Amino acid sequence: MAGGFGRNRTWFAIRVLALRCFRLSVCLLGLHAYLPISLCAETTVTHITKQYLNIPIGREAKMRVFQISVNGKPQREFPAQLAEGSIDYWIFIDVSEFQGQSITLSGSASQLALGRIYQSSKIDGQGSLYKELNRPKFHFTVKRGWSNDINGPIFYKGQYHLFWQAFPFGVTWDTGFMYWGHAVSKDLVHWRELPPALMVDKLGSPWSGSSVVDRNNDGGWGKDALVLVYTAFDRFSHKQVQCIAYSTDNGVTFTRFTGNPVLDTNIEAGTNDTRDPKVFWYEPTKRWVMVLFENDGMSFFNSADLKLWTRQSHFKGLHECPDFFELPVDGDNSHRKWILHGGSPTYFIGSFDGSTFTPESSALSYAEGKNTKGDDILYAAQSFADMPDGRRVQMAWGRITEPGMPFSQMMLFPTEFKLATTKDGLRLLATPIREIEGLHAREYTWSSLTAMDANRRLHLIPPGPLHMKMQVTLERDDELTIRYQGKSLATVKFGDLDKGIGAAEILIDKSVAEIFIDGGRRYIVTELPATTNVRGIELDMGRSGSIFNTLDVYKMTSMWRREARDRAPRR
Repeated sequence: MAGGFGRNRTWFAIRVLALRCFRLSVCLLGLHAYLPISLCAETTVTHITKQYLNIPIGREAKMRVFQISVNGKPQREFPAQLAEGSIDYWIFIDVSEFQGQSITLSGSASQLALGRIYQSSKIDGQGSLYKELNRPKFHFTVKRGWSNDINGPIFYKGQYHLFWQAFPFGVTWDTGFMYWGHAVSKDLVHWRELPPALMVDKLGSPWSGSSVVDRNNDGGWGKDALVLVYTAFDRFSHKQVQCIAYSTDNGVTFTRFTGNPVLDTNIEAGTNDTRDPKVFWYEPTKRWVMVLFENDGMSFFNSADLKLWTRQSHFKGLHECPDFFELPVDGDNSHRKWILHGGSPTYFIGSFDGSTFTPESSALSYAEGKNTKGDDILYAAQSFADMPDGRRVQMAWGRITEPGMPFSQMMLFPTEFKLATTKDGLRLLATPIREIEGLHAREYTWSSLTAMDANRRLHLIPPGPLHMKMQVTLERDDELTIRYQGKSLATVKFGDLDKGIGAAEILIDKSVAEIFIDGGRRYIVTELPATTNVRGIELDMGRSGSIFNTLDVYKMTSMWRREARDRAPRR
């Protein structure tokens, strides 16, 4: 028996050595993401008494998947570039639901790296939050991580709710672990970020969608329930199905519908690309309408209860993230048209009978501007449902990276849409919402200026967050060039304006400029590089007879704090 024990011990040692070699090979090959987490996993146990886990991130570290379990049962899974060496920034995870319990955190990392994760009642970097060097001052950005598509913005019970695609675990995203971020506001400009509205569940990651108020309790979740309709994405099968979550506590928490998914068209459509449901109530037919991106365009569905959906029609030619709404033509409510657009600024004007959209225009575009990668800066926009004053206000994802920051991407400033007759025909016009005035600080006002006069005055205003409005008269064949820190933002020609007379409005923030020409007939979004250039806004016109009839410049306060306003005009 002693000899047998010796042979078993030798065999056991060989097996252990082989297993260690295998685990080392797996780690070196970077295959951990495709193998059970236990192969390369280390663990740490923490008794939760605080709200947050603060997690150190290394920008060059490999993205790995980590698990939180309680009493051996998995509770949550998330990816992170956990810093093994130097720490570039910190992310945080709200662990309030585990208060008073011991959690086991496991993942492919060293004990040293796991040991640097700590719990706290504050997020790491709380003192500098919203004061970071390259954080925009009046364009919405998240506390930490990545943000993209706007989801289901809505006015509900006295406040605006903004949702978006959130990856709170780093500044490079993983589509298999997206959340629905959530923020609220009283005025569309000052936002307060809340905990995520939706996280990953058994059907997958909650991708883009929309929100509605179920006033008649059609779904059976309660009268006036706030209902989110979204795509669930399974990161293993890549299947995309449509699901519902609802809130009966004024949008504080959301519960998944037990009958999810409510719509699965993958087989019928012959593709997994079935996503981004835009849902709204259509009063003439007393039915809910869903516009869903499928393969090569937008499909239309009807429902009486938000749960059973019937296919109606399909419109080819748009891609992803539909927004669909009706607007009066030239402010005449007796003459209205429908606008359909996808992820990009491309749109069609037409009519809608509750089941079919009939285009009455060619493909048009309401915005222009590419980022440094050549992509449209404005993408995946959505308009607010149930606006209290009837305006059609939209927010869009601004595809811009803020260098060196613990967050990435931004939301462009909210714009109001109008449908107006122009010299080129019926067009969708976008202008900044009037609530921007709540961010104005010091005001500079001048009139009857040449370009030389204007630049002398503008030279006294240092670069920084600004809002500029001007009325200009251009001589025939002249043009106006607008520059900021040496970069050309836009050029306006005589022919762009009505007999050379028109307006321009400019928003300048960290890393972005938005320019609105002649009441939104042109809407230009430009990425601004990080720079210490002391040059601010400059205006060039070629002919001496061209003038700025009025020129108003406002220094902007931060949307994150209400600063004292100095409104003394300067002339």
